[in-house]
Amino acid sequence: MSHQMIVHGIQAVVLGLAVGLILWMIRKHAPGSRLKLWILLAGIAGASYLVMKMFGVPEESSYSRIALAATIMLGANTILQVLNLLLWDYLLKKQGDIHIPRLIIDMINFIVLAIVAVAILNGIFGVKLTAFLVTSTVLSAVIGLSLQDILGNLFAGLALQMERPYKVGEWISVGEEEGGIVQMNWRTLTIRTRAGDHVTIPNATVSKNIVTNYSRPNRQHMCRIEVGMAYAHSPGQVKKIISGIFDKTDGVLKKPIPHVLLDEFDNYTVNYDVRFWISEYHRKPEIENAVRTHIWYSLRRAGLSIPFPIRDVTVRTVPEDHDTRIKELLKTEIFNELRKVELFKLLNDEQILKLAENSSKHLYSKGEVLVHQGDSGDSLFIISEGKVDIYISDNSDRKTHLADLQEGNYFGEMSLLTGELRSASASAASETEVIVVNKDGLADLLETEPSVLEPLSEMLEKRLEDLSSRVMDRSIEEQEHEQPAQKDHILGRIRDFFGIR
Repeated sequence: MSHQMIVHGIQAVVLGLAVGLILWMIRKHAPGSRLKLWILLAGIAGASYLVMKMFGVPEESSYSRIALAATIMLGANTILQVLNLLLWDYLLKKQGDIHIPRLIIDMINFIVLAIVAVAILNGIFGVKLTAFLVTSTVLSAVIGLSLQDILGNLFAGLALQMERPYKVGEWISVGEEEGGIVQMNWRTLTIRTRAGDHVTIPNATVSKNIVTNYSRPNRQHMCRIEVGMAYAHSPGQVKKIISGIFDKTDGVLKKPIPHVLLDEFDNYTVNYDVRFWISEYHRKPEIENAVRTHIWYSLRRAGLSIPFPIRDVTVRTVPEDHDTRIKELLKTEIFNELRKVELFKLLNDEQILKLAENSSKHLYSKGEVLVHQGDSGDSLFIISEGKVDIYISDNSDRKTHLADLQEGNYFGEMSLLTGELRSASASAASETEVIVVNKDGLADLLETEPSVLEPLSEMLEKRLEDLSSRVMDRSIEEQEHEQPAQKDHILGRIRDFFGIR
């Protein structure tokens, strides 16, 4: 055995051991088996070339050249894979939090391998590239003209991925299209619209249009709604009413603080610019609808009107007592509702009628909160139409449902008669109309009819007993023992609340 064979044999063994050692070292660090596969293939190609050298296969032979070319190409690819792991994935991505698009990495690897392939063709196989370059130039021009749209999208995609103006999951608008990004690739951008459709936009088109990213610099987005009010309503009153609806609207952020600005004086309206912030841009139409709905109901309850331009003029004769008739009709409706309330069943018709004169009707939209737990109050609510959800909340805002009140039910009697803080919250489960009896109306009745004070306290006492019986089971003796003291206590609180001695 010649000295040259021994040297090449030792080189082959050392190469095999080196490959095995490298595979052992990276077994816990290289994800997947791709890098291991490339190292193994490069080691096999290199060992094959050394074995050929060991057995005296000439370097000029085709087998030696192919083995050497394969070794160089596989070795270069293996080095690139290692650099990808160390440079792109570890140093930049994990340590520097710099995310390089995979398309750019693959393009760099392709260019390097192309250069190595050209060098191998020229250096190992002796291929003269002059004629090839001339031919490839003409061919490249033909291909470039044919694929200019695709190439334009490709390079636009590279530029967009390097700049990273958006990423998957963010909400953007491109031209007239708006939606959340579901896919980004080398040629197109795909977004999902609110209608649930996928819109695919070429990258070249994206790069030529103005792109608005609604998720940056953060997900807070300002919404604007215009509300026109009649000139008769003062700006202070309008702003106060509109500002009160934001806490009741799901999806509206408390910070930044919503604003109501007087925008302009129009021909027939005073226009207000209502500004509020949301963090769920995909729910924008839904939240804006809720805000508009709550504004309408709140303004209606306050007796404020939203005017509209008059196009046709209709002449009709309105009786002089028209407004009086409307008021009398409303008073009659309220009287009939109050007459059904158990709390007022001991009052006579004249007393009920006096109470109805100072009561009012209000309309609430679905989801609006009528009263908040812990708020001060001095009014009673009687449900004439709709449904109300009664619930309590703990310190973590977890809600516990207590009852569903239907037409004819009422709540808030303790606040009306004693001024007690609201013990629970009430929200409209559907569009709900209620009759509101407030302290001022009841005070007028008590001032002229002090005799109703004791019957009211008795009815309130009975109401409390009925409610407490649902919560705890007490013996008859305990109830009888507590009844006189409770009655005197409630009567005293009513007297103190209304200032009656």
